[in-house]
Amino acid sequence: MAQRKEQPVSCTVKSDMKTPDLIELSRVLGKIFMRLIGSSWRVFYVSQRGMKTGHTRGRSVFFVFWHGRQLPLIHTHRNEGITVLVSQNRDGEYVTNVLHSMGFSTIRGSSSKGGLRALGEMAGKLRNGLDCAITPDGPRGPAEKVKTGVAHISRLGCRPVVSIGASAWPALHFSSWDSFELPLPFARVSVVEGRHFPAMIRGDDPDIWLDRIERELLRVTRSADLLTSPSARFLRLIVKSAGYILHTPAILALKFRSSRERRERQGYVSETNSNPVWLHGSSLGELNGLLPFISYLEERRIPVWITCFTPSGRLFLDRMNLPGSFSPLDTPLFAQRFIRRIKPRALIITETEIWPNTILETLESCIPCMIVNGRLSKRSLRGYRIFKPLLRRMLLCFSGILARSSKDAEYFELLGANPESITVTGDSKSCSDQGDAPLEWHNMLKTDLPVLVAGSTRRGEEETILKASRNAGYFPVLAPRHLERIDEVIGIMKNGGFSPVKWTELANSGDTGEYDSVLLDLHGILSRFYGVGKAAFVGGTLVPVGGHNVLEPLMRGVPTIVGPHYESFTTIINEISTSGAGHIISSHEELANVLEELKTDSPQKDFVRNSVAKNRNEVYDQFGLLLFRSGVINHLEHIQ
Repeated sequence: MAQRKEQPVSCTVKSDMKTPDLIELSRVLGKIFMRLIGSSWRVFYVSQRGMKTGHTRGRSVFFVFWHGRQLPLIHTHRNEGITVLVSQNRDGEYVTNVLHSMGFSTIRGSSSKGGLRALGEMAGKLRNGLDCAITPDGPRGPAEKVKTGVAHISRLGCRPVVSIGASAWPALHFSSWDSFELPLPFARVSVVEGRHFPAMIRGDDPDIWLDRIERELLRVTRSADLLTSPSARFLRLIVKSAGYILHTPAILALKFRSSRERRERQGYVSETNSNPVWLHGSSLGELNGLLPFISYLEERRIPVWITCFTPSGRLFLDRMNLPGSFSPLDTPLFAQRFIRRIKPRALIITETEIWPNTILETLESCIPCMIVNGRLSKRSLRGYRIFKPLLRRMLLCFSGILARSSKDAEYFELLGANPESITVTGDSKSCSDQGDAPLEWHNMLKTDLPVLVAGSTRRGEEETILKASRNAGYFPVLAPRHLERIDEVIGIMKNGGFSPVKWTELANSGDTGEYDSVLLDLHGILSRFYGVGKAAFVGGTLVPVGGHNVLEPLMRGVPTIVGPHYESFTTIINEISTSGAGHIISSHEELANVLEELKTDSPQKDFVRNSVAKNRNEVYDQFGLLLFRSGVINHLEHIQ
């Protein structure tokens, strides 16, 4: 009997298991994750107003923040009903669920899909009094570059823009396009809220307006980094500790000062609610450089407060009837007290007045800082080296730096400043013109010889000037940089075979006997006195100082001579030297030869003055943009 072949039996098992819905699961897991990790963070929230802004506190705003720094803000702004723009891709689904679970609303759309509709919806939410938020570099980058959608939403929504920066340590940084930052449990999280920028209006240049938002976003983000960076925090601790240690000795030392200086050095100044722009210059020279900026602000009815370090600078403020005081000594308590009393809207520092405690307290109060007439020597760069990690973080928080020369800009960059925030403008002293010399000054010299005015001379330069003047047949007028050297310079002039007279004696008596040279022993007249000369020599250039203000003789249309050390004015010296209005020498023989040439071959004054006017316009233009970017000036029409 043939065997029947068995057929294989197939059986199907029906499974009751379902594939998890990851998108739906993200709502629950996202909320649990954010609640758990967020509750462990040590959050430090910093704002100029002392509290968070938004419609729950009186006025709706338009928040902007970088895509890679958004996670801490989901925790700090939870349950505030903020509407966030989220892209329409799959990743956006997960983000939307997490945001909804944390009390946010969302609008879906991006630059690549649904953008116009989303922009209109967000603008409508803002007009209806709700807060909205956007990552202006999302959803795909490039990182930390603001896109045009922000400007459109701002203009249509008619609400102020508030930049927020967040930083954490310790944190994981992913290798994504935005270097997404994930704060670890128990991390220190710093959130810095920038100032309110008015919405863009019709007539504003969109490119400049977007650049303003981008720079402000970078500023607040770098400020948050400053507050969390371990190396910067360690150096901040050292600097602030030194300030606290020196606090009591400083008070004791001030007992030997006048009552006014004693109070102002400790930060006791008149309280004001005008929120002035705080401008700081150390001494008389720096304050003179600030005068054009002070005038620029006052013309736009922006209040100012000027501080200085030296007694001569304080007397200058009194003489000019300018609101101001001595600068507070660089301790945290003095700086805090001063800032609380004047409530500045911005700090403008001239040259290299970098006082670490004062600047740290200013930055930590969310007050924008900037530098004008920025000057940094190679020697100063070496001196700052030990604190470079802290200085680098501080300079990255600055709204901008207007450097006097390309070399200064290079040194600021080496110190750690963002190259995009540095602009070479030259010296602001080109904007301050004290006028021509009175005719009687020419007559008082009683000479038929051409006059050489040598200003701001240093030790080691007077002998060279006097020898060249004698050989070339010039009448020398010397103005030493420091008036305490008056007797020393008089001795040098007599040893050189001259019979000098002091200007104050000549001006007061008018008849001092025979003289063949003059020594200026009075502050404040050198700028105009250059106009008396056939030629001018600017001191601090035959010795390695870097040079003093070459713009003063140039504004008078006088050919200007310098030594080989003119680093502080490299740009303008190189420009005018090609025209014959500027000359570079290194010995008394070369100086005498130039003086001989200038007797018969003097450049036209108009050309020299036009060179200075060009520099003046550049300074004003860049200063106006700097004020706009930092929020001191709100709209572009106020810049011109």
